[in-house]
Amino acid sequence: MRSFGIMKTILRCSAPTRFALALAGGATLAFQQGAPRGFDRVLLLESTSETSASASLGDVDGNGTLDVVLAKGRHWPLNNLILRNDGKGHFTAENLADAPDRTYSAASADLDGDGDLDIVVSNDSPDKKLIYLNDGKGHFHVSSTFGDPDWNTRYVTVADLNGDKRPDLIVANRSSNPAAPRPSFVCLNDGKGVFPSCAPLATQSATTIVAADLDGDGTIDLFVPHRDGRQNLIFWNDGSGKFTAAPASVGPAVSQIRAAAAGDINGDNVIDLVVGDEKNGMFIYLGAGKRTFEAPVALGTGSGAPFAVGLADMNRDGKPDIIVGRQEAVGSVFFNLGAGRMPKFSDRPWGDGKGSVYGVAIGDLDGDGWPDIAAARSEAPNGVWFNGAVR
Repeated sequence: MRSFGIMKTILRCSAPTRFALALAGGATLAFQQGAPRGFDRVLLLESTSETSASASLGDVDGNGTLDVVLAKGRHWPLNNLILRNDGKGHFTAENLADAPDRTYSAASADLDGDGDLDIVVSNDSPDKKLIYLNDGKGHFHVSSTFGDPDWNTRYVTVADLNGDKRPDLIVANRSSNPAAPRPSFVCLNDGKGVFPSCAPLATQSATTIVAADLDGDGTIDLFVPHRDGRQNLIFWNDGSGKFTAAPASVGPAVSQIRAAAAGDINGDNVIDLVVGDEKNGMFIYLGAGKRTFEAPVALGTGSGAPFAVGLADMNRDGKPDIIVGRQEAVGSVFFNLGAGRMPKFSDRPWGDGKGSVYGVAIGDLDGDGWPDIAAARSEAPNGVWFNGAVR
């Protein structure tokens, strides 16, 4: 197997100070660490401000710690990055491949069933969509492609759609011409990490898709929100990876949703939806059972358009909190206070307001037992905001 390790830089952040590390070629890597309150302790993962599109977490090298995968490039080629974690929030950065890509999204999962995490990369047109298999030590090689290079792919996620214990691919595509939308697709795994064919899912364009059991029948359904002012849809899974021809409508027909997440917000054992509408703000759709959702309820205000949404129990009280990344504004963590069918929330800021956060990934990156925030940004360096606010 071929391994890629083009760029390696060991990142350290262990003292409450601010400093810069000089890199080859005259670049510097900035660090900022403050007192353990709020999300003030920050590790910038790069020295430059590029067009990153998404962040995901997974233990790619099998050392028991979460690593960071940064998808980069979007409209023009850049190198995707793996940031290997030593378990204490110290990272070693490596290029995923020896050539740059126009990547909007990447996800990690054990695609071939050999026990380690592989990486799927959804590139924009005209680049191929790539499957990187892991050799078990965190070294990757391109094993196959999927879909059509002509797709303007904006997002990819993985889930077992047909019950065969292998992760399948769900791909969101968007057209540059709203009058001529591109369909999204489902690509089933052949069991060996190969995706020989893809079936169209929705005729409308999308920039994200949420995979979750939305009706409680034990199968993964798909929420396909619309970005360009049209109807949001839910496709119900029959258990075999086939979806209803007549999807359900959710919310107003003028949505402009860029990011979304699913989880049981109010503890009633019914999945709810949290969406970021870039024109209208944050909303919660409470699940009402029987494949229905209540009318959307606005969540907070915020000064920037919500570009990224995540759910995680940030203060370990057993309730999912809502993490929001914004366009050119400070992000928000909405702490779930419970109390009633529609919970109350306490808003706490995170981030520095620089650039736009296109993706967030949540997990314990420094081994202290508290979930941290990894953020993929454009026009600002990518970074990790360590959780010190809620102990």
